[in-house]
Amino acid sequence: MSEKTSPGYTVLHLRFKLRVSPDVVLAHSRDAAERIASVDGLIWKIWLVERERREVGGVYLFANREAAVAYLNHPIIEALCSNPAVLSTESHIWEVESAPSAITRGPLEHARTIEQELELAGGR
Repeated sequence: MSEKTSPGYTVLHLRFKLRVSPDVVLAHSRDAAERIASVDGLIWKIWLVERERREVGGVYLFANREAAVAYLNHPIIEALCSNPAVLSTESHIWEVESAPSAITRGPLEHARTIEQELELAGGR
């Protein structure tokens, strides 16, 4: 049985295949990063680039699935998807398994597994 945490963390993985060098898109990343940082439910984002394949992307940790799904309709994502420099897009939403992620040092410092809560309560 899988151990869950109460927050229900969700990971969103986005990939954008480009017609241009990723450096063209990344030249505007500071403004985009500041806008993305204020998105409701976003805990963190890691920016990804594969220059040889002309791809950019990101891995996002959201507080819950609803926030991740809502982000897919955010104006910054809509603008990027409609940009003529973008050839194709791909997105995947994943539920986070917190217990094994904690063991492998996943950055979920706010998450507590059922086992950790039992230990704190003296149940183990």
